[in-house]
Amino acid sequence: SSGINAEWPLRPGRELNMDTQRQNFWKESINNEVTIRNKWFQQHMRMGFSNEQATKPRKIIQVQPLQTKKLPAQPAKEPAPAPRPAQTAGKAQKALSEMRVASPSTRRILYTGLSAEGDGRKAYLLQRKIKGPEEKFEYPLTSALEVGWKIREVSSDIESKPAQFGRSRIVQDTFYRTNGVL
Repeated sequence: SSGINAEWPLRPGRELNMDTQRQNFWKESINNEVTIRNKWFQQHMRMGFSNEQATKPRKIIQVQPLQTKKLPAQPAKEPAPAPRPAQTAGKAQKALSEMRVASPSTRRILYTGLSAEGDGRKAYLLQRKIKGPEEKFEYPLTSALEVGWKIREVSSDIESKPAQFGRSRIVQDTFYRTNGVL
């Protein structure tokens, strides 16, 4: 054999079984690359670099100016009456909170008992976890929530059937027996 591996181009990455001969070959080829690179650099540094070599000429693309349309003037609207401070505070608070407020019974769970005993905060969080995102939030907060948002409303309108070619328990129901005997 010539020492060249016929499968070499087909294999990704390097082989892990490097013996001393292969390791020395790699060292030598890396050192050769380094010396060739250094020689090239030294030759070109003596000649010096010019700005013409460093930058390539670029094409200048002519772009047409953006065309805009003027909208017709709209009549001035009457200013709305100033809201009362109590209304403003309530709307601002509602706008800032993303999650709906828990019901009084659920909130009461929060203040009874200790989390270590399964009551208090632990029970409150478990109770809140039972509700779906549509019941907890006013609107979807993330794009992941948008995917299934209000899916129950949509699916109630559509008549759903089990998938014709979906997974089924035919093999388990017909082949396996609970008592182990056919």
